[in-house]
Amino acid sequence: MRLATPSGFASEVFLLEKPDGDLLPEGPWTLVGDQRLHEAWTGAGLPEPQHALWVAVPEEEKRLRTVIPWLEHWARVPLHRDATVVALGGGVLTDLTGLAASLYLRGVAWQVWPTTLLAMADAALGGKTGADLAAGKNLVGAFHPPRRLVACTDFLTGLPERHLQNGRWELVKTALIQGEMTWALDMLQEGPVKVAWVERALAFKAGVVHRDPRESGERRLLNLGHTLGHALEAASGYQLLHGEAVGLGLLGACLLAEEQGLKPFPATLLGPLARGSGPARGLPPGLAGGTLAGLPAAARPGQEGRAGRRPRRRGSRHRHPLHPATTERSRRAAGAAPAGLGITPCPAPDPAPPGEPPCLTSVFRCPCSSSWPCLPPRRTPGPSCSRLAPCS
Repeated sequence: MRLATPSGFASEVFLLEKPDGDLLPEGPWTLVGDQRLHEAWTGAGLPEPQHALWVAVPEEEKRLRTVIPWLEHWARVPLHRDATVVALGGGVLTDLTGLAASLYLRGVAWQVWPTTLLAMADAALGGKTGADLAAGKNLVGAFHPPRRLVACTDFLTGLPERHLQNGRWELVKTALIQGEMTWALDMLQEGPVKVAWVERALAFKAGVVHRDPRESGERRLLNLGHTLGHALEAASGYQLLHGEAVGLGLLGACLLAEEQGLKPFPATLLGPLARGSGPARGLPPGLAGGTLAGLPAAARPGQEGRAGRRPRRRGSRHRHPLHPATTERSRRAAGAAPAGLGITPCPAPDPAPPGEPPCLTSVFRCPCSSSWPCLPPRRTPGPSCSRLAPCS
């Protein structure tokens, strides 16, 4: 079915059970697809353009160097301005394909056929395309909306459970932004993902993007949980999937909001949010383990105390959440992180050597006993600040 979107919205949005070849471009087109989906695509009776690219793009290859060969390939074909590029895959592939389409001939049309829950629920809609730099995620990109988004739930068949849970966090994020606590709690329960959740999230995001296409205001809300999430994702060497990192970022945002003087989130939400994030959802052995024991009482099952306290009045005097006197709760939350993550209290930041400026990039690393950033982080000055990495 075609979803209702605001009048004049840049993308047509379709949510289907099975792929429909009639929704492919009518004119000349080419394809950039995840090579793992080649058999599924052809097995569904969908056409394969002569010059299609079947590629593998892991998270760490979300770089400009990845798209250059694609652009060279299109130039050799050659593709002209009337061509459309179809992206078939998850969020990394669709982000890069959209970026390549925005660059080739200063912009050609493209369609996105997302095949992961994360991409269907969030990444594929809105026109944000991008690649990572050493300094951070998605620092290169363009706003280049696809002409059409076609989400087919058949592509989710056989998707590993971990990847389904990975996408669920973007749905939970949408519910929290809307203040829909009942919907958020529903999605935090065990059970299959419902297509109606995806439809609801797409409809909400379409409205936000239509009102603020270039993220100058309201659209910034869609980044909830992503600041901390991106840092954790990179610091894990991408062992954490994007949605898993966002789930941890959402938990951090809830706790930080209370430290800022906002109304506390109820324990009935924080408990499932804490239990459902990160390694509780089946991370690799190196990241597994841990306990909820160090979480603040509001986030522990059966502990209602802190969630029931009277919130600070807006505008009342309170310390900045990173002030040493107010970080104890954050440290307890960090202590609740899985032991395998190595998030442990660290010594004070290292001073810069004589004559060397301190690190100003907010990039940190732990002592060599850990491959994860510490809370509070230990600063590594000088050239080592150029990237987030474990000790060598």
